[in-house]
Amino acid sequence: MKLSKRLQAIYDMVPCGVAADVGSDHGKLIISLFENGQISKGYAIENKVGPFNRLKKAIEENNVSEGIIPMLSDGISELPSDVDIVIIAGMGGFNVIDILKKNPGKLKNVRTIIVDAHNAIPELRKQVCKMGYVIADEDIVYESGVYYEIIKFISGEAMYLDDPDIEFGPILRNEKSCTFKEKYQSRIKEIDKLLMNKNIPETKVKKLNLEKERIRAVL
Repeated sequence: MKLSKRLQAIYDMVPCGVAADVGSDHGKLIISLFENGQISKGYAIENKVGPFNRLKKAIEENNVSEGIIPMLSDGISELPSDVDIVIIAGMGGFNVIDILKKNPGKLKNVRTIIVDAHNAIPELRKQVCKMGYVIADEDIVYESGVYYEIIKFISGEAMYLDDPDIEFGPILRNEKSCTFKEKYQSRIKEIDKLLMNKNIPETKVKKLNLEKERIRAVL
């Protein structure tokens, strides 16, 4: 099963173990992980009947019912105790935080959390690290006109993140990949374009200029 660039980046971060894919959608990721022996067992979780039925069909059609169990459930509220890897991809950052914070007891045996959030990524870094996880890996990919940041958290000692770590990612800003540079060079161009509008409030001008300074400091 061919994965998109984004899903492949998530796949590459998944360790061996038992995984739960929250918001599994079409099931491509969790099915590929099991088919290739990367995980020994998987749970594909959806919270709406329509997507859940499509997910069940995909599992049956790919003949992986012995290793992938579909679940109609809300987030991690019914997460099985044998799960040690949680994957949450394709949601907003605050939604991800809410899913994790609603049922902290369900994370007792979870040693790895892999997240691909659409927004609020700085807040996500901060909150998951406060929950007793550290950032072990990060990646950034560009696909279909969108930059995606994928973060791998592992259980460990409390991790200190300074402001640039929170905003740009401790690993991403250290590695400074071409994709990382392209994302923020593009953002500087966006800011310069916004600043050409002479009617924007002075407070907004100041905020944009400060953001541009922070970006230049990490590039």
